[in-house]
Amino acid sequence: MCCIALFASSANADDGTTTPRAIPAARAMPRSFSSYDELVAYASTLAADQSALDQKLIDTRTQLDQAVATIGALNAEEPTRGGALFDTEIEGQAREAHAEAARLSAKAVSLQRTAQQLSAAGALTAPATAAWRMPTVGQITQPFGPTALGVEPARVYNGTSYAHFHDGVDIAGVWAADIVAPARGRVVFVGRMMDGAEVVVIAHDGGLVSMYAHLDDALHPPTVKAGDELAAGQKIGTVGATGIVTGAHLHWGVWRNGQLIDPMSLVSK
Repeated sequence: MCCIALFASSANADDGTTTPRAIPAARAMPRSFSSYDELVAYASTLAADQSALDQKLIDTRTQLDQAVATIGALNAEEPTRGGALFDTEIEGQAREAHAEAARLSAKAVSLQRTAQQLSAAGALTAPATAAWRMPTVGQITQPFGPTALGVEPARVYNGTSYAHFHDGVDIAGVWAADIVAPARGRVVFVGRMMDGAEVVVIAHDGGLVSMYAHLDDALHPPTVKAGDELAAGQKIGTVGATGIVTGAHLHWGVWRNGQLIDPMSLVSK
C-alpha cells in the first residue's frame, strides 16, 4: 500500500472553503498548506504552543489544589476557647488563621479565573494518559522505517541516509472501521491534501503531532473539525481509500518537536 508523498500544490479544509472550520480566534489555523512538510511544520509549532498552555494550566491547578487544601486545614485547626487565661492567645491565633484563610481564598479565586482563561485560550482539559493506544484495529502491513519499496521517498533519519523510507505505520483494516485519537489533543487540520488523501492532524502533549491519512470522506467523513479538543479514544473518522493507495488502510505518522518518530514507540506494549 502506498504511503504519503510530498507534492507542491495546496490543500483546503473539508468544508468546501479554504478556511478550516470553527476555530477559536486565538487558535486560528492557516488557510492552506502547500505540502505535507508545511502542514507538519505548522502543526509542530502549534503543538509547542499547546504544551506551554497545558503546563501553565497544570501549574495553576496544582497551586489551586494546594490553596484549597490549606484553607481546609486552617478551618479544621480552628482554636477552641479554653478559659480566660488563654483567651488573648487563642484569639490572636484565630485572627491569624482567618487572615491567612482570607488571603488564600482570594488567591484561589484568582487561580480559578486564570485556569478558565487558559482553557479558553486552548489548554487541554481532557485527562492525560502516559501511553498511547492504537488508532484503529487492523494488520500492520508496512511498519515505520527503511524499506525496499521503491515508491517510498529517500530520507535522512537519525543521521543516516536511506534510499527508501516509510514515514509512518500502515494499518490495513475493514473499510469504514473507526479511527480514534490515541491520546488527548487538539485538531489542527481536517481536509483533503494535494494527493487526494483525506487527512486529520492532531497536536498532542509534549510537542507531539500525529497525522491520519486516507480516511473516507464520502459515506463516513471525519467526525471532527479544526480546533476541536479530543479525549483519548474519541472517534475522528473512518478507514478509507482516498489518495494514492492500493486498498483501504490508515497511514499513521507521528512527529516530536518536528522530528519524525515511530508511532509504535508511544503505544503501550
